[in-house]
Amino acid sequence: MAPKTTLLMSLMTASLVALTPRAEVIDNLCFPCLCVSQNEQGLYKVNCRSNPLLNGSLPDFKHISEAQVYSLDMSNTRLNNFTTRTMTPFADYNNLQELNMENTSINSMKNNSATIESQTFSGLEKLKYLNIAHNDQFALTNETDVNFFELLTSLKKLVMYQTNLIPIKVNTGYPGPSLAKFQSLEELWIDGFSQVPFGAEFQNMTNLKIIRISGDLILPHWQNQDFCSINDITDYTLANLRHVSNLSIIRCGVSHISKNAFKGMTGIRMLDLSMNFALGLETPFNSFYSLPSGMEMLILDSVVDVYAIDCPIEITKEMAASISHTGLKMISLDRNTINKIDPDAFSVLPKSLQHIRIRANKFELGRYMLYAYQLTNVKTIEASYAHMGLQFEAFSNVEHQSFQSVATINTAVKENIYRNRLSLSEHNLPGRGPNINSECQKPRPYIPPVTITAFFPPKLEYIDVSHSKIAFPIYGFYIDSNNSIKTVNGSSSLFFCWDRPIHGLKSIENIDLSNNFCSSVHELFFSNFPKLKRVYLQRNYLQFVVEHKMIFHSNFDLEYVDFSINKINAVNSKLFQNQNNMKWLNLSTNNLIGFYVPIVHMQFLKVLDLSENRISTLSNDLRSDLEAIVSSRNNETLTVDFTNNIISCSCDNLEVLEWILEHMHPSRSLLDVRISNCYYTHNMSSGYPTATIISTKEDMIYQISFLEKYCASYTPLIISLVAILLVIFNIILASIIHRFRWKIRYWYYVGYNKEIKHKGYSTIESSLRDLIFKYDLYLAYEDDVKEIVFDILKPKLLDLEYTVFTHDDILDGLPLYNVITKSIHASRVVVFVLSNGPRDSLEWKIAAHITNEESNHRQKPMSVALFYNSDSTVGLPEELQLLRRNAFIDYPVNGSEQEITAFWEDFITYIKRN
Repeated sequence: MAPKTTLLMSLMTASLVALTPRAEVIDNLCFPCLCVSQNEQGLYKVNCRSNPLLNGSLPDFKHISEAQVYSLDMSNTRLNNFTTRTMTPFADYNNLQELNMENTSINSMKNNSATIESQTFSGLEKLKYLNIAHNDQFALTNETDVNFFELLTSLKKLVMYQTNLIPIKVNTGYPGPSLAKFQSLEELWIDGFSQVPFGAEFQNMTNLKIIRISGDLILPHWQNQDFCSINDITDYTLANLRHVSNLSIIRCGVSHISKNAFKGMTGIRMLDLSMNFALGLETPFNSFYSLPSGMEMLILDSVVDVYAIDCPIEITKEMAASISHTGLKMISLDRNTINKIDPDAFSVLPKSLQHIRIRANKFELGRYMLYAYQLTNVKTIEASYAHMGLQFEAFSNVEHQSFQSVATINTAVKENIYRNRLSLSEHNLPGRGPNINSECQKPRPYIPPVTITAFFPPKLEYIDVSHSKIAFPIYGFYIDSNNSIKTVNGSSSLFFCWDRPIHGLKSIENIDLSNNFCSSVHELFFSNFPKLKRVYLQRNYLQFVVEHKMIFHSNFDLEYVDFSINKINAVNSKLFQNQNNMKWLNLSTNNLIGFYVPIVHMQFLKVLDLSENRISTLSNDLRSDLEAIVSSRNNETLTVDFTNNIISCSCDNLEVLEWILEHMHPSRSLLDVRISNCYYTHNMSSGYPTATIISTKEDMIYQISFLEKYCASYTPLIISLVAILLVIFNIILASIIHRFRWKIRYWYYVGYNKEIKHKGYSTIESSLRDLIFKYDLYLAYEDDVKEIVFDILKPKLLDLEYTVFTHDDILDGLPLYNVITKSIHASRVVVFVLSNGPRDSLEWKIAAHITNEESNHRQKPMSVALFYNSDSTVGLPEELQLLRRNAFIDYPVNGSEQEITAFWEDFITYIKRN
């Protein structure tokens, strides 16, 4: 059982790697690398792949120790300083089990800081997996030091391809002497040497079960012959691999295999010779006589150059005979330009054969297929991408066909052929006219279905002819009932017409006929499939069939039907009337404007997919059926998908929307209804309606609330009147606000200041009572008088011990309205310095209006106008313009000392008076 288990595990490895999701980073403990995961022992899997922060060495972790790492990926990292600090860089990695050093420029030939020696692996006694591939200076051959790997005592898998440049090592071979130290080694990926065979050391490596000579993994691909060059597999090349069960020699330029090449491989169970394009099919089969009887899997994919101009290949009886002595269970012959099989070959193929893979060949539908029944244990046949055509010549003269060449067919088969041929009517004979009951156009020549009975392998369960571009109708042909077929995949093969029922497939459960451009289906086509459960018919043109025919009337066990992307406009109300076991019904991405099919009998229905259609409402019957289905359930949810439809948000559809809301997630109901948008269709005069996105239940609640108000009596009129009143009110309000905008601003900035004292000054109420202000003067001016303000006025006022505030005291970034308003509010007097220049700055405008509002509030003037070469009052507060004599003073620009002294005495008087 051990070899068989190893074989199956190796087959699953590639697919599991491809399907396993990439692990997510759990934290940054492993800086400068990433902690990918953590095992049960608290050890980390660390990813340093392509990390530019390592400076050519192993990482220096900041938060964890090397002993906490069980897996380390250093691939695609140039380790040019690998052994600079120490010759034993892994000394502290005593728990490391997996090490990937692929493409890291390490070597074993140069005396530099990237050289690896035996002592380099010190500390890796627990290592089980080592990858040193893609290091083309890491020459590991039979001349390598035998003690090179002596410290890796637990190693089980070693990956070391693309390390040896084969053309320059003519007399060197596989590193058997050094690998012999690995008594625990189970799997080896290695380069292929051209002349030297596997050495005698491999005879004692009893645990080594898998060898993969990996020319297909060389990068770039055109260099594969530089690292994997095995032109000739002789009688001695593999003679010492008696314990190996899985051998892969892939894309290594093999062109010849000797007759006894596998004689010494008594333990082999799987052989893969794929992508050796010059090998051909005849050459390897001649050597398969030397395979042991325990052989289970043979893979010969792409051993023929498909781009060469040559005749198609036939699988002969001699080829089949070379493996007849084996216990072969699986054979793969993908991409080999095979077009047919010798009918006699079926009788000599191993009876143990269970799985046949012949994809991407050039098979023709010929007479040889009548003999496949002799493969008595075959369970699966994969023949996809075969680009099949019909061998009409094989049947064109059926009345005069000699059956001497089919002597191996048993008597029952022969009698059935004759019986069917003799029962033909005049209308069904070739060339006598079309069958009037047929829906598919008949080719010339046409073989009537009853002429031939096909005999499939009795245990065949799965057959795949997808993507084969057969481009031929499916007629009502006959198949012997002694078969076990459960699944047929005929997708993307241009089966454009399905005519009449197929007889004999009583066990079939799954049929995939998707993407075939089919538009015509006979109503009885599925009638002979009583156990049919899943049928995939997406991406066809079945709109007429679905609307007018009852193609499933005999399929009582049907559970899954996919009719998506078929341009369906309507569904026959009786199409699914017998499908009581239906679980999944997919009609998405069609042109349905409604769904009026009774489904209340589908008590096991889990998903009804009607997304991507043109459905605007849900009928009462559909809603009742859906509720009736879930009413008898305990915990199984029914999902109904209406996303990306044109569900109407209108008064007429309000009841439907409320029903959808009731069953939207989250809900206590077992009915989960999904919707992504709805369309308002009240007034179509403006063009196409626009979609309203509904992504949550709250969105639906909002839409329904709106419609409930909109759809009430007189609601449109009320809404219109309210809208008009709102417009009028907004106009009046805007006018009032504009009229009293400065008063509003004034009270906005100072009206909420109710404290008695605030930062050294009192509010206006207490200021008027106690005559205490923060500033004695507020100086308002424009830029053209800054010089007199800062050179004459402010210094003099400061000398007189007055507290002065100016525009330039306002810090950048502070709001002007707020600062100016509060500063004027906290000032005893505002002095406006007037000149002949413009008065249009924002600071001047704010100061003028706020001063006027502050004066009104204090109920007395608080401003003084100082003329400096000016006699204009434009831009001043209203009280200054009305009280010119009492509030204005001229500055003597060219005055004498006595005039200046008189000016200051008058100026101080004006200030004190306010």
